[in-house]
Amino acid sequence: MTASPARKVHDADAHLMETPDWLIRHADPGMGERLRPLDLHGMEPEAGQAFAEAVRRRGSAELRAQAEADVLVRKNWDALGAFLGEERSRALDLLGLASQLVFSTYSHLTLINSPHTPPGSRFEPDVLYGAVTAHNRGVAEFCRADPRLLPVGWVSLDVPNQAVVACREALELGCAAIEVASYPTGPCSLSHAALNPLYAMLEEAGRPLVFHVGGGGQVVDPVFANNGLARRSATHELTFIGISAPVEMALAALVLDGVFERFPSLMCGVIEQGATWVPGFMRRLDLAVEAFGEPGRAGLPMRPSEYVARNLRFTPFPFEDLAWLIDQCGPCLFMFGSDYPHDEGGVDPVAAFDAALAVRPADERAKFYWRNFEDLMGRALTDRLGTPAPDPRRAPLPPLKRPDREAGPPDPGPVADEEAALVRTGEPVAVLRKKVLFRLLARNEAAHLGITVSDHEMQAAVDDFRRQHGLLRLSDTTSWIAREGIDESTFLRVMRDGVLVEKLGRLHQGQVDGELADQVQMSTVRYWQGHAVGGRS
Repeated sequence: MTASPARKVHDADAHLMETPDWLIRHADPGMGERLRPLDLHGMEPEAGQAFAEAVRRRGSAELRAQAEADVLVRKNWDALGAFLGEERSRALDLLGLASQLVFSTYSHLTLINSPHTPPGSRFEPDVLYGAVTAHNRGVAEFCRADPRLLPVGWVSLDVPNQAVVACREALELGCAAIEVASYPTGPCSLSHAALNPLYAMLEEAGRPLVFHVGGGGQVVDPVFANNGLARRSATHELTFIGISAPVEMALAALVLDGVFERFPSLMCGVIEQGATWVPGFMRRLDLAVEAFGEPGRAGLPMRPSEYVARNLRFTPFPFEDLAWLIDQCGPCLFMFGSDYPHDEGGVDPVAAFDAALAVRPADERAKFYWRNFEDLMGRALTDRLGTPAPDPRRAPLPPLKRPDREAGPPDPGPVADEEAALVRTGEPVAVLRKKVLFRLLARNEAAHLGITVSDHEMQAAVDDFRRQHGLLRLSDTTSWIAREGIDESTFLRVMRDGVLVEKLGRLHQGQVDGELADQVQMSTVRYWQGHAVGGRS
């Protein structure tokens, strides 16, 4: 799974492995005795043995070297960094990761007040929120070893005013994201106004809300196992089919009830729940409003799918068709996640995603491996790693040199070195130069032919640019322009050039179509390996 030194990779899905007494050890005095040991699903002996081995590794260079050599093979409790933050820091070095979002593994089962609790069970809010505090302390302590480790706190929403207090405590502990259950565990919807202070707190702090698999309770009812057939029930297959159902309902409530309208900068991550369902979910959100929206009811100023594009990010599974997902939804929604150190992540998820992205543009690969994650995490990342969040294997990015238009011809040297251009734009300098030349030629040809651009066409071009790049709010656009030091005349000139290119394309469409087949044939050379191309010899 080791990432290439030539690129940055953030991991949106990783875990620590608890021992049965993990919550108890981090609880307030007097609270620990009221908490039950964690249920590790029968793996308690393996966990105890692996924890003892991890402690022994602290004093043995030989044991550490063996664990490091097997970093891609060892899983769950046996993995390097399963228990100890300092070991996880070393694992990040070996895996070449710029950061890792760290979830607990078994604790969430204790922190969810399930609606399927047996009759007669007594709900004790002080115990629930005592366990929440213990959880968030434990995750923050694990991640204290390295700023690249980003702790995910948990907040139970059962009692809104206590949830707000728990969220504040988690942020004060240094939690970089807040996870909640994917279904209502108390009397209030996730979109209830009583939770507005919590969402406002996250927005102000620049910390995302996250949902993770397991936070939606039991996906497949055990009755499905009783199928009356000789073969076993397709439990795993059914789980994959239904895995997104709880979080789809949660996200729909947040979108349709206006949470992301009230808190436009609140970001939300949907982790380890796949993504093949996302294109259909976006379409169904829009259809729900179009078909069932109540007449006269105050509507949202944007389409529901536009809130998804602006506020949500997803981690697909390695076996899903990532290229198809990008084609359906655009490149700004999806992020890399390894699920380290769990079995489900496989031995080399990077290789699986690399194969899916092999023929995609460099900018799409950059968005998947690090840019979309940085959009999700915002200040949570920059507060820990600095501004901007650096790739630990690179020197700081030099600013682009801009020619002084009052001082004569521009400096003939490069506007940026090759490495800086790739990090900043995802494209090599040669490609950037061709784009500039293309714009200059279009500008000159349009002037020669008397082709101009109207104000209406300019506005349409700006709106399309913003939608294409996820700048759905004016503040997003102005923030990006300010960060890059782009003046208004530069922005409008590039937009105008784009319109001219489209007009010239329509003017010369016959010639372009006539040359297209030749271009396709020539372009196959980039994938030529001395053997059959596209299945043809």
